[in-house]
Amino acid sequence: MQKGILVTGGGHGIGKQICQDFLETGAQVCFMDFDKETSQAFAAEHTNLLYFYGDVASSAALQEFVDFAMAKLGRIDVLINNACKGNNGILSNLDYEEFDYVLSVGLKAPYELSRLCRDELIKNRGRIINIASSRAFQSEPDSEAYASAKGGIVALTHALAISLGPDVLVNCIAPGWIEVNDQTGHSPTDKASIPAGKVGTPKDISKMVLFLCQQDFITGETITIDGGMNKRMIYHGDWNWQYNLT
Repeated sequence: MQKGILVTGGGHGIGKQICQDFLETGAQVCFMDFDKETSQAFAAEHTNLLYFYGDVASSAALQEFVDFAMAKLGRIDVLINNACKGNNGILSNLDYEEFDYVLSVGLKAPYELSRLCRDELIKNRGRIINIASSRAFQSEPDSEAYASAKGGIVALTHALAISLGPDVLVNCIAPGWIEVNDQTGHSPTDKASIPAGKVGTPKDISKMVLFLCQQDFITGETITIDGGMNKRMIYHGDWNWQYNLT
């Protein structure tokens, strides 16, 4: 029987590539996205791809998404929590409601979908893959909401792994700089700043998603895929790094 795959934020970028790669394995994929026009066009290109319109910040929409997927797919084997929303933070005076919305999309929704899919995933000895970010561990100014959501999903991953194991294996991927648009627009300096020598692509992430779904002895882990950027030590004046105070 074809496996059933659920993906949030599947209409573009990393989520879209994840959907495409699972379709190539012969799986049935159902994705949820708030961008209706783009998502409908993407779904129309593939016979085994289903689209559900909704806002993952809504608990009612999440329940409807899972009900829709079960009715159409008949089973759920893999849940990919990919959707998130970038936002600002304390320097731009992000208020309580705006901060909470980012957490609802990036952290509360992954928990709720894991809860709603729990019994089906246990029955099928399934997988949950959460998409975090290297910003769970590193920050730029005014990024509190996004960093909090991504840091939270790292912790949620190992908590779920302990609660749902051994029947469901739960892992997380923390992407770094991933270009979802034009790969030709990066300067030699952009590429040289990354130890791997290139800017990442959605395919770099989706390959790891499929790898983790094939493993049976990896759970609770967060794997950073950022071309080595988080390993580089930076000091003003060393190796051509310059810090501009203005």
